[in-house]
Amino acid sequence: MTAAERLYQLIQTFPESQINEVLHFAEFLQQKQLATPQQAIPPGTLTGLRGIAKRSGAAPSEEELQTEYTDYLTQKYQ
Repeated sequence: MTAAERLYQLIQTFPESQINEVLHFAEFLQQKQLATPQQAIPPGTLTGLRGIAKRSGAAPSEEELQTEYTDYLTQKYQ
């Protein structure tokens, strides 16, 4: 049984005043969800840095990556 089905069964036992409270709360949650972006990245996390060093243009080929890395290691350990 899904949560929606369980909720429906449960609220059938409530008086109308409590059903209205549940309805208002559900509408509040819906508005809150619409107001906040779904893809927001929490501040202070490493995921917030995602794409910061992204190259413009097409991604380098495997050979270009190997060449760059080899050059990097050569310069680092000279």
